[in-house]
Amino acid sequence: MPAQAKPTLVLATICLLAQVGLAAAEPIILSSSDIADGYDEMPRGLIGRKTWLGLYVTRAESRVKTTRVEVVARKENSQAIYKIITNPPNAELLFSEVPAVSAGAAVTVGRYVDLWEQEREAEFRLGKHVYRVRLESTQPDLCDAVITLSDGGRTQKLFEARPSGGDRQREPRLACDEPHFRIHWAGDLDRDGRLDLLVTLSQKYSYFPRQLLLSSRAESGDLVSEVGRYERFSQ
Repeated sequence: MPAQAKPTLVLATICLLAQVGLAAAEPIILSSSDIADGYDEMPRGLIGRKTWLGLYVTRAESRVKTTRVEVVARKENSQAIYKIITNPPNAELLFSEVPAVSAGAAVTVGRYVDLWEQEREAEFRLGKHVYRVRLESTQPDLCDAVITLSDGGRTQKLFEARPSGGDRQREPRLACDEPHFRIHWAGDLDRDGRLDLLVTLSQKYSYFPRQLLLSSRAESGDLVSEVGRYERFSQ
């Protein structure tokens, strides 16, 4: 009889909190899909992070908690696959070195909302405030897309597709190719009573920039400002 398959082999467990000698250079934000995914190589930028916070969402409450984060490499089909493990488990979002985010209560008003040709607007109610995130486009391929956030009085542009790619130095210059727009989470993280967002607004199918937009860091006239991002390309 053939030998029974051996259990999955744990190759390495890397405790990200133990790397005291390495400093975190920039904020990192991970969405629930980033946390759940498997990686063919060590996820970029995670080693050396001394402190992590996780957002945990249940029917009863939303709360930001101090979180232990590990990367575990397991052998699958002769290949190492890296997984992100959190304790407590089931974190909705993960933050490291993100300004204005601290342990404590949070408010969740929306999750997993996609904007596309057939669904161009999302509405979020936070207290007495009503916010709308809207996709404007006249082209079937959405390559002229503009994403805005409005509170009924002010409107802020969050994204604009550009033929030559990103308009900021740190964004890759990518031609428009099957753009995708997701609101991973909406609510109040910084406890100022105004809307915060974690979004992926991308003009290329394989590019996944996670952006955390906080209201408490908004510049004059704006509703939110980016305080950190984590960029991935599909494997």
